[in-house]
Amino acid sequence: MDEKNENLMTFIQFSATIITITLFIMPLKTIRLIMERQNVGTVAGLQFISSTLNCFLWVSYALLTSNTTMLFVNSIGMMFSIYYVVNYWKNITQVRASRDYLKKVMISCVLAITIISISYYNTWDDLDTRISRLGFLSSVVCVLMFASPLEKMAIVIQSKNSEGMIINVAILSLLCGLSWTIFGLLLNDIYIYLPNILASILSFIQLTLIKMYPPQIL
Repeated sequence: MDEKNENLMTFIQFSATIITITLFIMPLKTIRLIMERQNVGTVAGLQFISSTLNCFLWVSYALLTSNTTMLFVNSIGMMFSIYYVVNYWKNITQVRASRDYLKKVMISCVLAITIISISYYNTWDDLDTRISRLGFLSSVVCVLMFASPLEKMAIVIQSKNSEGMIINVAILSLLCGLSWTIFGLLLNDIYIYLPNILASILSFIQLTLIKMYPPQIL
């Protein structure tokens, strides 16, 4: 990598780290409010489980590829996400809903163990295959997580009202996706840049919808 690309990489690493950690911190206010009220209200908790699983897989991938930037960012993200999951679960007032949430956590843990097992199966002497398997499976999980807002987008288009979409989050998500896309391209790592290209496109669509259909209090 020449000096120009090294300088760009340093800038992208710094930008991606700051933006991503900011995104991880943003739900903290919501969780604190849930803890004060001792009730989760209408806040969906699956996002915290998905974030924990996603961060765990990328921490595992970062360890295999010796990628310190991804390791640092996703380790912080995993700690925040676990904190959110635990405190969300503790404040679910309905017994059945609490059990259902715990089941989702357990399914996520089983999925994580399964993905790691598949990645390591019969690859002890083949690091490249192990990296490819884990990278591919982590990308699939990442893409599925990014695809979750599609249902909300459809509702926004039908109602012509983007209430529930936060413009600051959409902007940060777009910048986050773009920074990790460039990071992946500089490393020539398809498992990093491909899911983040999709994330950037979805974030851009969200921003467009917010512009076209401003939030309205119905």
